[in-house]
Amino acid sequence: MSAFIKSFYHKLFPARQLLIRQNGEVKHVILAPWLQVSAVVVVLIALAWLAVSTLQIYSQTNKISDIEQNQLSKQQQWQLQKQQQQQQYEKQLAQLAELEQKHALLQSMIDSLPESMSNPTEDAATIENVAPNEQQDDFHEPLVDEKNPQNAQANLLSVEQRFAQLDAHYLKSFLQIEQQVELRHQDILTMLKGAGLDSALARNLDGDMTETAQGGPLDLFDESKIPAEFLVIADKLLALNKLENLLSELPQTLPAANYYISSSFGLRKDPVNNRHAYHKGVDLAGWHKTEIFAPADGTVLRAGRNGGYGNFIELQHKNGFVTRFGHLNKINVKKGQTVSKNDVIGLMGSTGRSTGTHLHYEVLLNDKHVNPVKITKALSRVR
Repeated sequence: MSAFIKSFYHKLFPARQLLIRQNGEVKHVILAPWLQVSAVVVVLIALAWLAVSTLQIYSQTNKISDIEQNQLSKQQQWQLQKQQQQQQYEKQLAQLAELEQKHALLQSMIDSLPESMSNPTEDAATIENVAPNEQQDDFHEPLVDEKNPQNAQANLLSVEQRFAQLDAHYLKSFLQIEQQVELRHQDILTMLKGAGLDSALARNLDGDMTETAQGGPLDLFDESKIPAEFLVIADKLLALNKLENLLSELPQTLPAANYYISSSFGLRKDPVNNRHAYHKGVDLAGWHKTEIFAPADGTVLRAGRNGGYGNFIELQHKNGFVTRFGHLNKINVKKGQTVSKNDVIGLMGSTGRSTGTHLHYEVLLNDKHVNPVKITKALSRVR
């Protein structure tokens, strides 16, 4: 066996002679079989090392590529999360702006409520405690945490929940105000109808306020951020306030401090000739020189003697009302003078066509006589 291997070895790697010419000389170099084997072994080792190194480099390259791809994927995911959270943040900024406008409108409406509705909602006193601008301290631009990206999302969801609670609170408050406004408005209209004033005052209720003295710095609400149904409720409150103002300008009381009604409005037997007659006012009997006061703000149209009225005063009020006062002992005002409600304009007497000390009191609406007692009783029910 050893001889066979040796024979094969010499056949495969026979001794070889190399001729090397250098500087005109020829040298003989003999490559022994062992030297050839050594060279082949070295080459094979080098090839093997090259192959292994190539495989390692390829493997490392793949690993680096995988790492880079993974990092790129994480970066893209992070960017996507940041973009989504930025969009949600901008959405919540818009929601915050809407809540601020709702709050401002609601607070303004509460401040504008008539005295008869000073506290229409149980939550009105807590409006300031839930103002949306107080949420801004904890509402900053979202930053994505690479180690825990759920934190920013959780914060945004928490803000979203608080906004939803505020929105529900404002909706409840607006609806409560609307309910109370409608009830009050209907009560007043029913009263006016019962007093026979609804049709006569219709033009005053439907007219605008452009001819009145108004002004002030401009501070508008951003109506694009307020739901239309809330603006409708605000308009209902404006209409109610206009109606309340109209009521405050009416002659709501009978114009004497101490009296009794000695003759009612309408059909009666005339006290002088005992014939059927139409009494255009109401007679208020009292002590001589009882103070007579203006039942509402107004301007003196006439002041002086006027036939059967005796000493007479006529006042012009807002909304088409006129009041007349007859049989006075003394007149304390002059024509053209402006008077305020409860100003003493004269003293009770018995001048003119009179059978005793009393005040003949008339109320006219748009030149038509109305029952003063009926108006007074109707208005007293809605104060």
